[in-house]
Amino acid sequence: MPSIPERLRGSPLLVISSLMFAVMAFCARTVAGRLSVGQVVCARFAIGLVFLAFYFPLTGTRPRMGRPVLWALRGLFGGGSVYCYFVAIDRLAVGPATLLNACWPICAAILGIFILGERVNGYLATGLLATTCGAGLVIWSTVEGGLSLTSGVGAWAGVASALLSGAAVIALRALRGDTDAASIFLSFCLFGLLFGLPFALQDWRPVTSDMVLPLLGVGLSSVVAQMIFTYAMGYVTAAAGGITTQLTPAFSWLLGALLLGEPLRPLAMVGSLVCMGGVLWGTGLVPRLLLPEARPAP
Repeated sequence: MPSIPERLRGSPLLVISSLMFAVMAFCARTVAGRLSVGQVVCARFAIGLVFLAFYFPLTGTRPRMGRPVLWALRGLFGGGSVYCYFVAIDRLAVGPATLLNACWPICAAILGIFILGERVNGYLATGLLATTCGAGLVIWSTVEGGLSLTSGVGAWAGVASALLSGAAVIALRALRGDTDAASIFLSFCLFGLLFGLPFALQDWRPVTSDMVLPLLGVGLSSVVAQMIFTYAMGYVTAAAGGITTQLTPAFSWLLGALLLGEPLRPLAMVGSLVCMGGVLWGTGLVPRLLLPEARPAP
């Protein structure tokens, strides 16, 4: 049996990570309007820090910051991306902001070529294009009355969120050669909390008992999703990782339809199928089944 390319080892984990990110979004949706965005963001990162406070002592390890500048950049880029993303949501609404942010895998793939010297073959390129288009269709279907993008602070913030997300993933990829997933996750949580705290303090709302469980769901699902994502990105290129994570909008739509009774929109169904097809093609599974002689490069 031919050896499986290294990048395929990370793809199944990234599918699970995408599902958990969708669970996080689902939990956040249940408190939308009752808590400020800043409070939800802070809950996400604070729970992550609590998890790490137990993780390191229980595993007998310590955070590793062998390259402190790169370690800090991962957190700064990630926290900045979250900040810009929510500025875009505030100015543009969720649909357009999410669509702009969903372009981050393209940014990561381009940066990966020039900074890390990663290769993007034909399978990866077409898979990335298909999954991005599919994610766009799913997001578009959730916007009532169509999608409207206008040039301004919100649009530029959405573009910045995609660029910073791509840069954060490149920093993560560079660190994974000699830094464990938990240490990288620590950077993201620490700087993410610092970015979210001003939002929370500016628009603080009372937290009632019925909000505690959804907030825990946001934090815990984020921990699982981010730890798996960080670990798996040590085995795939930025482009290959970006392909698989574009399943998140499709999973999010599916959870909303099944658990919240949201309408089953044909456009979202088409987008989900396009996403899944792009993942299967871009990660090399379909080419291997249909074209046994094909050997997508890792």
